[in-house]
Amino acid sequence: MAEVSVQAWHWRQWPEIAPTWDRIWGQCPGASIFVAREWVDCWLETFGGDLNPDLLTFSSDGEAVGCCLLVWRTQWIRGVPLRRVYLNCAGENEADSTCIEYNSLLSFPDYGQKVAEALADYLRVRRWDELVLPGVEEGTPLSTVACSLGSREVIVQPSHYVDLSWIRNQAAGFDSCLSPNTRQQIRRSLRLYEADHGPITLHVAGTAEEARQFLARLAALHQAAWSGRGRPGAFASARFTAFHQKLIQAGFAHGRILLLEARAGSQLTGALYCFLQGGKLYFYQSGFRYSPDGRLKPGLLTHYLVIRHCLDRTELHEYDFLAGDSQYKRSLATSSRPLSWITVRRRTLPALSYRALR
Repeated sequence: MAEVSVQAWHWRQWPEIAPTWDRIWGQCPGASIFVAREWVDCWLETFGGDLNPDLLTFSSDGEAVGCCLLVWRTQWIRGVPLRRVYLNCAGENEADSTCIEYNSLLSFPDYGQKVAEALADYLRVRRWDELVLPGVEEGTPLSTVACSLGSREVIVQPSHYVDLSWIRNQAAGFDSCLSPNTRQQIRRSLRLYEADHGPITLHVAGTAEEARQFLARLAALHQAAWSGRGRPGAFASARFTAFHQKLIQAGFAHGRILLLEARAGSQLTGALYCFLQGGKLYFYQSGFRYSPDGRLKPGLLTHYLVIRHCLDRTELHEYDFLAGDSQYKRSLATSSRPLSWITVRRRTLPALSYRALR
């Protein structure tokens, strides 16, 4: 196999690189929507002007075999200028973060190790204090090669999921996979909602415009719940909201966006915003109508209804809750896998000063 070379491009050259990125993404094993062309399109349009990322392509024998995006930021922490480099669509201000998961260095099959080594060589001769690899699966060539660049700090979070294919093979169905307590909470919520408001129904957005309307109602519920806890909520960020409005417009026609609403009679009780890719549904964001009655479980019930909906869609084989160890995820999931947030630190004065301050 020939050596792999690296070429850097300005982010405004994305229209030239996008077809190559899309081709490599389509052949990269396990590539997620978080590194798909539509995601990068919308992210660069929203954040590119402030973050000025670099686009990298990796070539072998004149053919592009890999690609990634690097965000370079100097962040001042207690007077320490920490130079950070982030992989792919990351590095936004925390309040605006789009929270990339299943992040990866894109490459053609059989080129993963070579492309990772080429990226490591590229980074080795540049100035930075921390390399941030958010939401990656451990054991990939990238996470392995990163060890050669400095000391690692790893935060692991479980990504719980429902194995839809496995459940379809269970004669007793999804309910039999739940604990007696979870089944009881769901059934009681159903009875109470239907007694007070009417039948429980699930609605799926059928057009991009309807999906944006669903998102607006979801955001209103989300913000009401978080402001009630004294927290800003994700949709307090105008940039976060604008990014997802663009993503819905770009991705809906390709079948990669799914918004759903659960209603009791005419009352909206919960809404989910999800992504579809490679037979997987990724649950991304939600809004629920909470009430003082603790017996009502709008979140648990909405997820339950959507999982049942997914079981009827035989092209879907997994319902992924994404990272986090919330009780409702553990209650509904059938399995989990780890995702890692890896920070590689060099022994530079800013990095050592930052560690001392921590």
